[in-house]
Amino acid sequence: MTSTLPTSEQTETGPIPFEITAGTRRISCGVSAEALDAAAGLRSPSTEAARRQSFNRFRVLIHAAAKLKLDRCGKIPDGMIILGSDDLRHVPAEKGMPIFGGIPRKPAVSLSEPSPVTA
Repeated sequence: MTSTLPTSEQTETGPIPFEITAGTRRISCGVSAEALDAAAGLRSPSTEAARRQSFNRFRVLIHAAAKLKLDRCGKIPDGMIILGSDDLRHVPAEKGMPIFGGIPRKPAVSLSEPSPVTA
């Protein structure tokens, strides 16, 4: 008798594919399950859903790492560029480190001025 795990509990370990551009060409890339687990502090093996969430959370960092790896290669590869955890660790902060918190915005109401009270 075989049992099928719900999609959120499956532990497929293949890389999550994505693309970057180099000039007018699209370059196929993938980020390994190990790299996503390390970036998000997930226990290995993690679920496909947890890795997908990690991919979405760290998308800017992952794309920056792929572009840096492509630059280090010096030529456009024939196959897919696969990122590991070391690739993600070596991205300078200004290149792609996600900033958590919120987007700085002007407050809707000035905090230094008292609000007018109408009677």
